[in-house]
Amino acid sequence: MYKTIFSVVIIGLLLASCAPASSRVSGVFESTAASPAATSTLQPSTETFVPSATATVPTATSTLTSTTDNNEVGVSNEPTGSVILDFVAEACQAQWFTEFQTLPCPGNDTQADAGYVQVLDGQTQGYSSNIGVLLTFPPQKLVQTITGKYPAITVKKGDRFRAVLDCRSHSACDVEFVMNFYTSNGSAGLKHWRHLFADAPVVVDYSLDAIAGETVQLSLGVYSKGNPTDGYAVWIAPRIYRAVP
Repeated sequence: MYKTIFSVVIIGLLLASCAPASSRVSGVFESTAASPAATSTLQPSTETFVPSATATVPTATSTLTSTTDNNEVGVSNEPTGSVILDFVAEACQAQWFTEFQTLPCPGNDTQADAGYVQVLDGQTQGYSSNIGVLLTFPPQKLVQTITGKYPAITVKKGDRFRAVLDCRSHSACDVEFVMNFYTSNGSAGLKHWRHLFADAPVVVDYSLDAIAGETVQLSLGVYSKGNPTDGYAVWIAPRIYRAVP
């Protein structure tokens, strides 16, 4: 009799261990809709996959006064106005992702295979420490882009994107910098800039009048054109500047 009871207990435990484990919900990615016909040419399809917009996206509402000495990085100083989006200060408010996965912010160089983003001190590029530098390192697979999708802003006529684009010091990058924008209708390309380590830094002072009046999420992206292990691309003092009317 004791043997019979013992056998029943053992069988019950074995059946319990075979029950399926609880499933874990993984991250969801969705492709963007087609871009509006009136916008600029779409950028490469490597930026097609973005995180599902299931949560409310924060809006960039703060106004920052520009205190950067732009002459130090090769951009003329701005007249009286405001920085309405500082891409370095708000780097970790952005959604960072590649074609197949989301990325943490800040990242680190142990994540090199997947790509990563970091905020650096200006001294890493030979500037003053108060100069903001955004390092974007693409994944180690060809034609993959690292992208940061920033909180929404409403663009006004006269707004400008200003930055200096370069390779990280002592790296031999061959990359393409990309600025896109997202609306409720999808995404479209604004501008892209090719940069090779042997060239002078790219000084950008780009008008956003083409999307004036739109509420958009701007994105910064980089993909390697050369050896991906050298794809250390830096955005120096990137910001949206709005002059006082």
